[in-house]
Amino acid sequence: MDAHGGWISTASDLVRFGAAFNDPAKCKILKADAIKTMFAAPDGLPQAKDLNVGYGCGWNVRKVAGGKINAWHTGALDGTATILVRRHDGLTWAVLFNARSNAKGVYLAGLIDPLVHQAADRVKNWPVTER
Repeated sequence: MDAHGGWISTASDLVRFGAAFNDPAKCKILKADAIKTMFAAPDGLPQAKDLNVGYGCGWNVRKVAGGKINAWHTGALDGTATILVRRHDGLTWAVLFNARSNAKGVYLAGLIDPLVHQAADRVKNWPVTER
């Protein structure tokens, strides 16, 4: 399973992993230059019709206003659907399902993604917590 990902994790551990790249100078996983490379969407190789979307090194990357990016990766094994998102504003989330698609055959991670973005956009004041 390692060759194509096949990660088995909890949502909270995926969030810790994704958020580890938010402060490249303090990241214990990769050096800052490697993080920059990992999230750089290749120009001229759009993933979809949207020219602001590409595939970096293991992450889907969308360019957003102000030169920032949203990055995400989805996954699916039999009976599962997942998504890990790192947003331009520092929010990171993961959603894991114990089914791949809904009754109409639509991939669940694709359905939940815009809904979580909408919910996050509605929050005016996030609580401040210390790790």
